[in-house]
Amino acid sequence: MKVNRRKLLSLMGATPVVLAGTKAFAGPAKAVSKAMVKAEPGKLEALNPRGNPPAVQLVPMAPRLQSLDGKTIYLISDGFPGADVFLKQVSTWFSKNMPSVTTVYRQKAGAFADDDPKLFAEMKEKANGVIMAIGHCSTCTPATVGHCITFEKMGLPSAPMVTIAFKDLAKATAAKRGMPTERIVFVPHPVWGKSDTEMYAYLEGNDPVTGNPVMKEVLSALTSPLTADDQKTGTVTPSIGAPTVTDSADNLQKFYMNNGMTDFMPIIIPTQEKVDAMLKGTSHSPDEVIGELTPARGSFPAWKFTVRHVAINAVMAGAEPEYLPIILAIAASGLPSLSSSTNSFATAAVINGPLRDKLNMNYGIGAMGPFNQVNVSVGRAWTLLSKNCGNCGQPGETYMGTQGNAVNFSNLVIVENEKDTPWTPLHVQKGFKPDENVVSVFFGYGIAQGQGGLGSAVKPVPLFDQGLLYNFTPLTSIFGALAVLDPLVAKDLVTLGYDTKDKLIDYLQKNATLTVKDARSMLFTGGMGVRGPQAASLKDDDLIPRWPSKASINVVVVGGQTNPYYQVANMSYSRSVSIDKWM
Repeated sequence: MKVNRRKLLSLMGATPVVLAGTKAFAGPAKAVSKAMVKAEPGKLEALNPRGNPPAVQLVPMAPRLQSLDGKTIYLISDGFPGADVFLKQVSTWFSKNMPSVTTVYRQKAGAFADDDPKLFAEMKEKANGVIMAIGHCSTCTPATVGHCITFEKMGLPSAPMVTIAFKDLAKATAAKRGMPTERIVFVPHPVWGKSDTEMYAYLEGNDPVTGNPVMKEVLSALTSPLTADDQKTGTVTPSIGAPTVTDSADNLQKFYMNNGMTDFMPIIIPTQEKVDAMLKGTSHSPDEVIGELTPARGSFPAWKFTVRHVAINAVMAGAEPEYLPIILAIAASGLPSLSSSTNSFATAAVINGPLRDKLNMNYGIGAMGPFNQVNVSVGRAWTLLSKNCGNCGQPGETYMGTQGNAVNFSNLVIVENEKDTPWTPLHVQKGFKPDENVVSVFFGYGIAQGQGGLGSAVKPVPLFDQGLLYNFTPLTSIFGALAVLDPLVAKDLVTLGYDTKDKLIDYLQKNATLTVKDARSMLFTGGMGVRGPQAASLKDDDLIPRWPSKASINVVVVGGQTNPYYQVANMSYSRSVSIDKWM
């Protein structure tokens, strides 16, 4: 099969669609010259907001087997629920149809993307070929495809099996990891939750991509002779396009939108003049590399990006130069606002320090709503730079959230109300000085609203127990908790004796419990589990803390004191970054 170079580059996040009349982003990216030719009358010359993807080293496939007769084929589970049952059906198929083939089932240790050196060494010694399953989510699909490329490097022919829902992701992953002709076998979706009979029927049915019988595709993947394209080596550098594009303002809006560089809302066109003005918001060199972004570490290649790249996206988001240090600090955190998960995750940025008042950021009434240019444009810039500097948010490839999340438009930007809080602000808890400007980033499911009391005339003890703590019970242990309290709630809690955040967090951690049965039944527990010497003696109805550590819970105070309300996010703390560093 001949490799279409344009298709390969497209799979790696390359050349965009071109609108009629535009000078397209095409070809290798170059540094933008400050001595650019002026745009034609009525037209603007706009800059490319994309970061730099890594070069791709092409990987030749392993030699194929002439026949499977008498061979040992390892059936490797990636650990996704149902993969073990599915592979047992594959083993049953071989027993019925090719009894001379020996199948060996193993589940790979660690997380989806983790290597398993002990297992891989065993396979290199004993296996003749590998079937791995099942690509069934946004992280296990790249892992399954990627591990099979590792097996090919080891000299083992492989057949990664993926459900049809992740076809584009699987093919894009193979191309980005250097094996665009990897022999991926597709089955119907879903596999998770299906009976043995239903799974076996998948194997006896057709590959929904090729129309050929599934197991015929598996056998072909392991035995069909290699083509010239299967054996190619060398390096391919994905194109992110030319540095500029020239067209009318209206056409440029369509160009950026149609090429996946926006949040599908109008943007500020990033001309050189506007970007130069934005760069005055920082003392750092425009060419300084800030870091890397990826939709999921270990599953997708990370893109590098510079201060200039962030400035371009900040312009597009409607930010002003004074906001740029905040946006740069968020970018430097390495946490994208858009992840690859089939869950529709959200992110939050908590901002502390005197810069809040200097920029007139909103931490009062409507603090987390669309009522302040700084708050909103900072959050929006996070989404745009995640898309353009980390190749995030490409539906079907690097974004698989089955329902999506409205929070992703401008994320949760939470400016702590340090003026009215009775407690130590978050950044000081994280080791910074009170007069430092800091952004702390969080990642998880989202946020829900609750009520902290009915007024100061009502004894708040039962209202607190039934309110804030009650809202912790639906939270999963995959992520931590971020409690966002109005100052009225915080002050009421102080009257109850919670005069520090630590006392409140201690209470919440000890009393936000779940049964051992529920903990054991969780598919993914975020490392919580039921562990320790006493684990075996625990009964199903025994209560254990939802989070084993107080570090899983964070509290910030935000709001305009119109009523004692609060919100609780099922989100984990990632890290805190100095904003001052980027001024």
